Amino acid sequence: MTRILAALVLIVVLAVPAVFGPAWVLAILAAIVIPMCMHEFFRVAIGPDARILGWISIASSFPYVLFAYRGDPLACILTVGVACTALMAASLILYERSRLKAADLAYAMSGLLYPMALIGFWVLLRVAQDGRFWMIFGLVSVFASDVGAYYAGRSLGRRKIAPRLSPKKTVEGFIGGVFLAMILGYASSLVYSLASEAIGVDTLSRAYPWWVLVSMSACIAALDLAGDLTASLFKREFQIKDLGTLIPGHGGMLDRMDGIIPVGCLLYIASRVVT
Repeated sequence: MTRILAALVLIVVLAVPAVFGPAWVLAILAAIVIPMCMHEFFRVAIGPDARILGWISIASSFPYVLFAYRGDPLACILTVGVACTALMAASLILYERSRLKAADLAYAMSGLLYPMALIGFWVLLRVAQDGRFWMIFGLVSVFASDVGAYYAGRSLGRRKIAPRLSPKKTVEGFIGGVFLAMILGYASSLVYSLASEAIGVDTLSRAYPWWVLVSMSACIAALDLAGDLTASLFKREFQIKDLGTLIPGHGGMLDRMDGIIPVGCLLYIASRVVT
C-alpha cells in the first residue's frame, strides 16, 4: 500500500504538472529529479574519495535534459559520450592518487544510463508527436500495474517471482498487475480521445489500434516490475534498505520512481514506430 500511496504523491506533485503543463515544465522537473536520482545512486555506489566522478555525471544531466527538451536524441547521445570521456580522464588522475577503484568508474558511467538516460526518454517522449497522450497512457498503465499487483498478490499470491530480490512479489500479483494495466491503459486512451475531441485540443494524430495499446500496457507492466527489481538488485548489492532518504520511512526519489524509469524508453520507441 505504501508503494501505491507514494505513486499517488508522485502523480500529484510531478506527473500532473508535467503532463498537463507545457513541455518546459516537464523539462524543469526532469532537471531537478534526474540529479536527485543520480545523487542517491552515486551516494551508495561510489567511494568517498572518488565522488568527483559522480558530480561530473550529474553535471552532464543538465545539457542532456536541454537537448531532450529540444527533441534532439543525437545531441543526447553526444552528451553521454562527452561525459564518459571526462569520467575516463578524471578516473586516471584519481587512480594515480590512490583515490579510485575501477568499480567507481563503472558506476559513474552506468549512472549516465540508469537513471539519467532512461528518465530522459520521458522528456523526449513529451515533445514527440502525441507526447501528452503517450505520457498519460504510460503513467496510468504503471499505476494500474502497481495497484493490480498489490491486491492480486495480497489475495491470491502463492508463487514467488523473484525470491532473492523481492520475496513479497508473486507470479499471481504480476498477472493481476498486467491485466489491470491492460484494462485501465486502454480505457485511458478512450477517455483521452473523447476528451480531446470534445474540447478540440490535443487531438491525436491518428487512431491507434486497440491491440497495440493493450499489448503495450502489458509490456509496461513487465517493465514496471523490472524497474522495481532492478532497484532491489542495487539495494541487495549495497546492503541497504533504501537508496535515498528524501521521504522518511519510504526511501528516496529513485526508490519511488524505480518502476517508472524504464517505461519512458518503450513509450518513446512506440511513439516513433506507430505514428
